[in-house]
Amino acid sequence: MRFKNTLIMAIAALLLGGYVWFFEIRGREEREEAERVASRLLHFESDSVTGLTLQTDDGTVVLSRVDDAWRITTPYDLPADSAAVDSIVNRLQSADHERLIEEQPADLARFGLAEPEVMVTLQLDDGDTRTLAVGGGTPVGFNVFVQPGAGEAVYTSAASLKDALDKTLFDLRDRKILSFADADVARLQIDAGGLEAAIRRGAEQGDGITRWELTEPLAARGDNETISSLLTRLRNDRALAYPTESATAEELASWGLDDPVATLTIWTAEDAAQTLQIGAESEAPAGYYARRLGSDAVFVVPAGLVDAVPDSVDDLRNKTVVAFARDRVESIAVSRSGESIELVKDGLDWRIEQPRELPADTSTVATLLGGALALRAEGFAAGDRDDPRFAFDDPFLQVGFGLEPGPGTATGEATDAARTVTLSIGASTAIEGEDDEEPVAARYVVVEGEPAVYVVPEAELDDLEVDLFALRSKTLASFDQSAVDRIELTAGGTTHALAKDDAGSWSLIAPEAAAMDSEVNDILWNLNYLNMEGIVAEWDGEPDVNLGAYGLDAPALTVRAFAGDQMVAGISIGASVPADEIADLQQFAAGEQTYALVDGVPGLFRISARLRDAAQHLADTLSGPASLAGRPHLTLRSAFG
Repeated sequence: MRFKNTLIMAIAALLLGGYVWFFEIRGREEREEAERVASRLLHFESDSVTGLTLQTDDGTVVLSRVDDAWRITTPYDLPADSAAVDSIVNRLQSADHERLIEEQPADLARFGLAEPEVMVTLQLDDGDTRTLAVGGGTPVGFNVFVQPGAGEAVYTSAASLKDALDKTLFDLRDRKILSFADADVARLQIDAGGLEAAIRRGAEQGDGITRWELTEPLAARGDNETISSLLTRLRNDRALAYPTESATAEELASWGLDDPVATLTIWTAEDAAQTLQIGAESEAPAGYYARRLGSDAVFVVPAGLVDAVPDSVDDLRNKTVVAFARDRVESIAVSRSGESIELVKDGLDWRIEQPRELPADTSTVATLLGGALALRAEGFAAGDRDDPRFAFDDPFLQVGFGLEPGPGTATGEATDAARTVTLSIGASTAIEGEDDEEPVAARYVVVEGEPAVYVVPEAELDDLEVDLFALRSKTLASFDQSAVDRIELTAGGTTHALAKDDAGSWSLIAPEAAAMDSEVNDILWNLNYLNMEGIVAEWDGEPDVNLGAYGLDAPALTVRAFAGDQMVAGISIGASVPADEIADLQQFAAGEQTYALVDGVPGLFRISARLRDAAQHLADTLSGPASLAGRPHLTLRSAFG
C-alpha cells in the first residue's frame, strides 16, 4: 500500500511539473515574445530588405543591396559601408514603441512629424515597403515621437532610435583608403620625395611568415615590420572628410594633388592595381589631402598614414642581419685572431671538433646563436663589400652556421636546402649620435652571398666574440652523487677512507674504523659538477709545465670518489699560490689561486677555493683527535658553517 501511494504521488508531481513547464514557464516565454513582436514599430525580416532611403536635415541618401553588399545610388554612385547600413536595418527591425499617443492624429506638427527630422523607407524583396517618421523629442523623458506608415498612429520610442537613424552621407559611405586583403598583395610601389622603391612578396617558406623583397632601387630583403605597418594603415585607416566628389584642376592644384608628395600603388594577385596619391597638409580636419587614381573625389587621410610612408630606401631594408630557424643549425665555425673553432650538434648538446675534441658549453653556444639571430643594423654602408676600408678580406671575426634542409611545403618540396650562413665582421666605424650624444662604436658586417654591408653597434656583437675557453665545457667532474659509496681524502701523507652503508650513513674505515654520523655531502656537492675557472696548461702525453710551481709536485690534498670499484672523480689540489708569483698567469685575478689536476683530464686548471676549503676542513677534523675510538659519533660540518 505504501509503494502504491508513493507511485501516485510521483505521477502527480510529474504532471504538476509538466503543467508548470508548458503552461507557466514556456507559456510565459511565448506570451512575452508575442508581446515583444506586437510592440514593434515595423514588422519585417532584416534579410528581406533590398533598398533603403534615408531623409535627414543633411539631405537624402538612397541605398540598394546588391549581392549582400550595400551601395549608395543617390546623391552619388558610391560603395557603402555595409556594416553601417546593416546596423540601421537591424535597429529598425527591433525598434519598439513605448506608448501610444494618438491613433488618428489630426495635427502632426505638434509632434514634429509634419516635417519629420528623420524619414526612413525600406524596400522589401516582395515589392512592399515600410516607412518610419521620427519627429521631435517628448516634453518629459528621453523619448521621441514616431509614426510608422503614413496616416498611422503616433507613438513614442526611445531617443536612441533617432540617434541610430540620423546618419549622413559621410556616415554611410565606404570610407576605406584602399580596399584589399593583405594576403592578396603581390607588389607595392612607393614614390615619395626622392624615394622610388619597388617591393614584391617573397617566396613562401612553409612557416606562414610573410617576407618582402626590394627589387628597386636595389635588390635586398625588405623590412617586414615597416612594409606590413604601411599596408595595415592603407587597409584600416578611414577618410576623415570629403572636400569634394568631383575636383577641378584648380582644386587639385590647391590641395597639392597635381604634383603629389607621395604615390602608393599596390597590385593584388590578379595584377589589379590601386593607386593612392597624397598631397598637401589639411588643417581642418588635420591630415593630408588625397585621392584614388581613377576617381574625382578628394578626401583627407590621417597624418599617421603619411607618417608610415618610409622616407628612404634604408627604412625599407631589413635590418635583421641573419634570419634562420635556430633548430636547423647543426654546426658552427668560429674564426678569430688566427684561431679556428668548429662545433657540431650532438643531440641536445654540442661538442667541439676543432682544434681538438672537447665537450662544449651548451649555454654559451645557445647565447652565441641567440646573439647572431638578434643582430640588427643601425644602418647600411655605401660601397661595395670588396672595399678595403671594410676589411672583410681579413675580418676581425667570422662565424658560420651550417643549416640542415628546411621544412617541406604541402606538396612535399623542400623550401630551403642545406646551406651555410656566414657572418664576417670587419673594421671598426662609428655611428653618429643625435644632438649632443657621443658617437656609438660599431663595426661593418656582411653575410656571405648578400651585397648589403651592415653597420652594427659593437655592443650587439659581444655574444659572438667567443674563444675556445668560452665555448668549451668548464665541467671537470660530473657523476651521480647518490651512487658514490666511498671517499678517499689524502692530506699530510695520510689517507682517510669513508664509506656509506645501505642506510646511507657514512663511517670512517681507514686508517682506523669508527662509527660516524657525518655530513660529507659538502665534499660531494663541491666535487660534483666541479667547474674550472681557468686553464694553465693542457698537454698530450707527459705534462710540459712545472707542477712544483703550483704545489702539485706533492699535492696538499687529494680527493677521490668511488661508486663500487669505479672511481668517478679524482682531484689533486696544490698549494695556494699568489698569482703574481707566476709569470704566465697574469691573466688571472690577483690574490691566492687554487690549482688542481683532474684524473683523466690532461691539464692543469685553476678552480674555485670552495672544494679546497671543504676538503681541508674535513682533513683537519679527521686528523685532530689521536684516536676516534672514544668518539663513536663524529659530525663533519660544512666548510660554509
